[in-house]
Amino acid sequence: MLPVHAPDSDASLVAGDWRAWQFALLVETVSDYAIFLLEPDGRVASWNRGARRIKGYEAPEVIGRHFSLFYTDADRTRDHPAHELEIAELEGRYEEEGWRVRKDGSRFWANVVITALRDSGGTLVGYGKVTRDLTARRLSEEQLRATAAELLTANRGLDQFRRLVAGVRDYAIFMLDPGGHVASWNAGAEHIKGYTEDEIVGRHFSVFYTEPDLMRDHPAHELEVAARDGRYEEEGWRVRQDGSRFWANVVITPIRNDTGVLIGYAKVTRDLTERRQVEQALRDAHEQLRRSNEELDRFAVVAAHDLSAPLATVTGLAGLLERELPEDVTPKAIEYLRHMSVSTARMAELIDRLLTYARAGEGPSSRRPVDVSEAAGSAIGDLAAVIAERGAEVRVELDGVPSVTAARGDLELVLRNLVGNAVKFGARERPHVRLAWQPEGDGCVRITVDDDGEGIAPDDQVRIFRAFERVPTVAGPRGSGLGLAICARIVQRSGGAIGVESGEGAGSRFWLTLPTFPGDRAGAPGA
Repeated sequence: MLPVHAPDSDASLVAGDWRAWQFALLVETVSDYAIFLLEPDGRVASWNRGARRIKGYEAPEVIGRHFSLFYTDADRTRDHPAHELEIAELEGRYEEEGWRVRKDGSRFWANVVITALRDSGGTLVGYGKVTRDLTARRLSEEQLRATAAELLTANRGLDQFRRLVAGVRDYAIFMLDPGGHVASWNAGAEHIKGYTEDEIVGRHFSVFYTEPDLMRDHPAHELEVAARDGRYEEEGWRVRQDGSRFWANVVITPIRNDTGVLIGYAKVTRDLTERRQVEQALRDAHEQLRRSNEELDRFAVVAAHDLSAPLATVTGLAGLLERELPEDVTPKAIEYLRHMSVSTARMAELIDRLLTYARAGEGPSSRRPVDVSEAAGSAIGDLAAVIAERGAEVRVELDGVPSVTAARGDLELVLRNLVGNAVKFGARERPHVRLAWQPEGDGCVRITVDDDGEGIAPDDQVRIFRAFERVPTVAGPRGSGLGLAICARIVQRSGGAIGVESGEGAGSRFWLTLPTFPGDRAGAPGA
């Protein structure tokens, strides 16, 4: 086998991988935030320490499951998880606060940010999701608001309110008079904004705002909205005493006396700079990974093409040698020649798969209505020899399956890989394989390939669709490690999803979902 060396210019790939590894390590060690990735259809694709701490699930328990399991029954009934993904895909970002559910069934109040992740062609490849448990903050804010309203309405409790909030350091909690001048100051305000009480009380709160905000009179607008609507909340840049900026969550609540006259405002500010940096780091790392993957794909194509020519020469020369062997050639020489032919054939297959994998990551292919039954028949026909050799029984139950929106060749390649694997790695004696379908929500169809093999361990199911990952079996590792990675790229590029359900010793079910062609409604299987 010929050695392959990347050119010096490809050193950027190593740097990209190193940066990606550093970011992955950073995310894994964060315990205050649940940071994880979702597939385009909402299935969990990664899990960090913060997610385990906040939600209570271990990675094997949740990866591959739909993220709606974190939502309340009421939210699932109104299909709120799907609504969040729709907004994130449409606007690039979705944020809200609301109740979420832990593994043990308990609820917590969460701040949730979902960011749509796209490849260079603009195709949605998943979502980044950052969740923070704000239950303590919510309870604290509710208690503070209730206490403040109670004390201030009676016009006797300002001193008590000051004592209540004076020791809080995580939140800047202070009072404004009706004109917007600072009337009180707590330890959290000094910690976050940098001013002492003597330096700030009596000054207008606009001192905390950036020049652009001051030019458009934004501080006055905030007080106007709070007085009119009963509350004002936003996130934006604010300025510390030393001139540095921080990203803040700001809540302003008007305070009125018994007769409804405005007597001031309560203002709560939270420093969210760390969370914003984590979100930006997630976006930057995704972009870096996207660029690195593009460079790797280009390198794979160039390397495969460069290897094809000398490999063809070696294959041709081996064929000439085989035809022109002298009569007195030794058995050992014949054996060497046979090994050469087998090795070159294997390398040619690997190069072909490498090219297929790289091209599967390119922009969307031409998609037309594809008859799934016909594509399956063609794929199974290509596997006739291996099916006969293994004595396998392949049952096709695709009656009534609607056409899907895909490229015909792509679908045949995916089915050929899945059925071929089921035949090769099914039961040792006469494998049984079943190819079937069922309707899937939101105008999709689900195609399944069942086998009766030895099954796949849960940990292996997480990585089986990655390039060059080979799952160990009794007979040795499976294939080149590219077949399922190619399938995953093709299906995701076609707007679908792919996965596996399996248990050790219980066989496997590989499944894929694809959008049905508009106007071709899915009926019942076998109808």
